[in-house]
Amino acid sequence: MKTLPHPHIPVFASEGGTLRAKSLRDYLLELREVYLSYAPVPPVTLYVLSERDWRSHLPYPYGLPFQRAEGGRLFLYAPLTYPERLLHRFREVLLPLGPPPMEIPAFLDLNLGHEYAHALQVAWRLRTGARWLDEFLANYLFLLGLKRARPDLLQGLLEMCLYLSDLEPEKRSLSTYERRRGDLKSALWFQAQFTLKAQELLETKGDSLLKACLEAAPLDRKKGHGLLLALDPELKAWFAAFGLKGAP
Repeated sequence: MKTLPHPHIPVFASEGGTLRAKSLRDYLLELREVYLSYAPVPPVTLYVLSERDWRSHLPYPYGLPFQRAEGGRLFLYAPLTYPERLLHRFREVLLPLGPPPMEIPAFLDLNLGHEYAHALQVAWRLRTGARWLDEFLANYLFLLGLKRARPDLLQGLLEMCLYLSDLEPEKRSLSTYERRRGDLKSALWFQAQFTLKAQELLETKGDSLLKACLEAAPLDRKKGHGLLLALDPELKAWFAAFGLKGAP
């Protein structure tokens, strides 16, 4: 395991992963500069792991980047390479839509920024305990960082999400989204919906939501939902479409 010290994003990389790890770290550091203007950003340790190292350290299937918090510390995990079995799952799901506007590995690498946003939610006490709401807020925070640090990447992400929004999952209720795991089509469709709606909110309200969330922290389900509706009452109709008519 190679160690790449850094005060803000220290990295541990499997053999052969140094260049990839540096590239991913540079990307996250660009986002970090945006977030620093809102609140202190703690260190987040990045692991870029081969399948063997991943399996020896983690209980999760190899492939998808994710965020983890443990003992007051924040971690991000990314694969050294994306396994063919994972890419095959994506290709199967996307086949009815035709060729995607972005290569799947590039899309997954881009979404490491989304996982970084989850880490900041933990650090800033913005986790609500509701999966759908945490994902929506993470998308908003991620888009805010991309818009200011890498607008070129933001455009690519939005094009990909427009493409993914044409998927047709069997279940489209947020209650189902809260319960189900492992349904890739549903997960991609919901993330696309959250991303596109968060982009609309960012365009009309700017960073007002983040400022309101930071002021109200720590968040919970009721407080987070209330902040969204206070900022944009028209979101009530959008939530209702997902079966949230009785949401607090």
